[in-house]
Formats: sequence, structure tokens, C-alpha cells
Amino acid sequence: MTDYLGRLKNLDTYIQSEMQKWHVPGAAVAVIHGDTIIHQKGYGTRDIEKDDRVTPETLFAIGSCTKAFTTMALAQLVDDGKLDWDTPIRRYMPSFKLHDSVASDQMTARDLVSHRSGLPRHDMMWYGSSRSRWELFERLQYLVPSQPFRYVFQYQNLMYMVAGCLIESVTGQTWESFVQQRIFDPLGMKESVFSVITAEQSDNAAKPHEIEDEAAKRIPFRNIDAIGPAGSIHSNLPEIATWLMMHMNGGQHNGQQFVSPENLKQMHQPWVVIPPVPQFDFVEIQHNAYGLGWAQHIYRGRMRIRHTGGIDGFITDVSFMPNENLGVIVYNNGGDSLSMSIAMHVYDCLLDQEPIDWRGRYKQVHDQAKAQVEEQTQKLKESQHPDTSLSHPLEAYTGTYEHPGYGLLSITRGDGKLRAEYNNLKFEMEHLHFDIFETKHELGETTPPMPIAFTTGVDGAITQLTMQFEPAVDAIAFTRVQAQPEQAAE
Repeated sequence: MTDYLGRLKNLDTYIQSEMQKWHVPGAAVAVIHGDTIIHQKGYGTRDIEKDDRVTPETLFAIGSCTKAFTTMALAQLVDDGKLDWDTPIRRYMPSFKLHDSVASDQMTARDLVSHRSGLPRHDMMWYGSSRSRWELFERLQYLVPSQPFRYVFQYQNLMYMVAGCLIESVTGQTWESFVQQRIFDPLGMKESVFSVITAEQSDNAAKPHEIEDEAAKRIPFRNIDAIGPAGSIHSNLPEIATWLMMHMNGGQHNGQQFVSPENLKQMHQPWVVIPPVPQFDFVEIQHNAYGLGWAQHIYRGRMRIRHTGGIDGFITDVSFMPNENLGVIVYNNGGDSLSMSIAMHVYDCLLDQEPIDWRGRYKQVHDQAKAQVEEQTQKLKESQHPDTSLSHPLEAYTGTYEHPGYGLLSITRGDGKLRAEYNNLKFEMEHLHFDIFETKHELGETTPPMPIAFTTGVDGAITQLTMQFEPAVDAIAFTRVQAQPEQAAE
């Protein structure tokens, strides 16, 4: 019998060293072989302001690892005969409507959860929004696609939100209620929750942090309840380990068959190729694809079924190798790629392979993305026409602007400058040239520039602004609906 535990004898030292090197405050790691958790441990602190230690029972946000719970719920409804993977969802939700009429008419449950809707991410439409799930659902028809329907893989959180709405339409239960009843309760997942609001109330929940200037900094929790089916679950090591072992055990747990073997296979097998990304072209990883809530690739000759999840201050990695009967779960509360690199290191140890510096590789990818944004920012500055001025006084640009899908964006004036506010996100504005402004934000150093350009009507009044919220399509156009009352001169 393979001595997997022996191969992990230096794991604690490795994890602690990497956390210290990359300034990650807390992490939790579980390793599974068959029906046994052979390693389960918390590391570091769940809150740097209190130095509370991480335990295996500490709750972490699992982000997009939530998606597999949503597809499991859909698979259960297919088993129940209440849903079909390949029937257009308009049969169940007649009000479903996208910008593309073909996608509206033909979108199926399988399409929703395999990221082939034709829509790019459009994440800024929901990120920070106070709108409800069904309010976002009604606005989907105004989001412009960047590719034809079923043409190519494009990761899409909003379609998983739609999958949650589909579950509600078919069952009369909310996504949360259905997953609680059909998955959480039978698996004994008593501590797992669906909302950051509930997680914050726990006395053993990791707090979110970001790494800035080689130090961890506490940041606020991000509420994403509206798109919960795409990523709102918080859980701990033992409960996600139980969930993962059920997948590794043919959909069974304690004698209960959660989903038919056929539908479990539907979830785990590839349905769409993930196009190559040059920065992630690693020779050890081949055949990237996506199934239904799970991604797949071949790692060093072994099939690995996996998903990562990231939301402000957290990154989670959940995966298993079905042929080797091995599984790995890694959380961290620094919003750092260390979760992925620890998982890959664990597999290198378990497979008795020479370890690879995966954290170094992920750091290089991050640095390349950061450099690309810096280059885009520099090109924007170099495009400047320095001798131009605004066509109107500052107060003429203030007011409320609206897009039917993205909602409201406001421009205000203070301290002699303009500011933009959208979905509770604030953007400082600096005049670039003509009626165009650069913006400064706190969305991360790998977020591309989002300049704002104002447009005038034939009467000379400001009528519209555009902002590059989604890089894959033209800048989003917001039409002015209300001017701010005239402000006193500053």
C-alpha cells in the first residue's frame, strides 16, 4: 500500500514557509485518500487584528467552488424527472431573455453551467450591486455578447445565477433552500452557510485580507448573495471533505445515492474546451476543459477534476484525481494564489514527483498581468492631447446616468474634482483630454484602465458617458437621466 502520509511528512514546514514568504495570514489544508482524510489542519491566523488561530473547523469563503453545488442540484432535478439538461430553459422560465435571440430561445441548463452562453464576464454589472437576484435576471437582456452562442468557453458568473433561478422556477424553493435540503442536510454540513452575513456571525470564521506592500491588510467582506449560486458558500475543511468524498465515491455517502452515476459523470466529464492562455502554458498541464461546475485537465499524466474560487480576500482550491482516489482542499484568507500552488505541491508529493515552484509560476503570471495593465495605463497617458480643455465647467458633467443592464452611475463634484460612483464603488477622476477622464479605483492592480468619456447632444449639453466596465465588448454607454443641482463654486 502506498505510504501517502509518509510522502507528506514535510508538508507543514512547506506550508508555513510559503505563508511567511508570501505574507498570507491564514490557510487550511485537507488531503483525502479514498474514504479517509489523511491530513487536515489549519495554519496561521483567521484575523490579523486579533490573531485568532485557524482550525480545521474555521469557515472560509469557497467562492466559485460553490458552482458544483449548483450543478449537483440541477443533476438531482434531472434524476427527479423535473428537468432535462438539453431542453431550452424557456420551457421552465418563459421570461428568460438575453440580448441574443438565438441564445434566449436555445439556452439549456447544460449551456448555462458550461460557460458557452456567448456572454463575457460582465462582472461589474453585479459586483457591489444592491440589486436582488431576480432584478439582475431581468437586466440580462441588455448585456451585449462578445461571441456567438455555443461558440467558445467564456467564464460567466451570471449564468450560474440564472441556474439558481431555474431551480427556483422548477421547485418553488430558493436555490439556498433546495441545496440545504438536498445536499447540506443529508451530508451533515451543519456549519456551512450561503451568505457572508451568516458567516460573519460565526465565532470561527476567517476574515478576508489582501496582501499590500508585503503585508496582510484586513478588508471588508464582500456580499454576493444576489449571485449566490455562482459563489456565495462558506464552509470548512471537514464538511467540504465530506462533499468531495461523495463525488469520489460515485455520488454516494453513508449508503445514500445523492445523484445517479450517469449524472455524476455528466458533471465531471468535459463539455467545452478551455482555450489556451499563453501565460498558463505549462507543459505539465494538458487538455484544459470544463464540465458542469467542474473543470478538468491532465496533470503529469493523471486526470484532475477541480475548481478554484476567489472572492474578496479569499481563494479556495478543491480537486480530486479519480483514478488515484486522491483529493485536496486548500483555503487561504489572503486572496492569494497560494491555495492553488499548495494543492499542486501536495499532488507532486502524493505522486512522488519532483516538486515544482508553482507559487513562483503563479507570481510570474500575476506580475505579467500587472505589467500589462501598467502598459495599458501608460499608453492611455501617451495618447493624451495636452493642450486641450474641457468643453464645459465641471458641474455640467455631474448627475445620474443609466444603462438598462448595468443600472445607475453617478458623477459628483468635490474638492475641485469629479468622482464617479457605481454599485457602491468609487472612482477618482483625472482629466486626460477633451471630455475624457482617467479613473483611479481599488479593484486590484490587474484590473485594466476604465476611462470615462462624455458625449454632448446637438444642443451642447452633456447627454451620455461611456466606461470600459467589460474589456471584451465596447465601452458601456450610460445615458444621462438627471443633472445634479448646481453646486456652489469651490
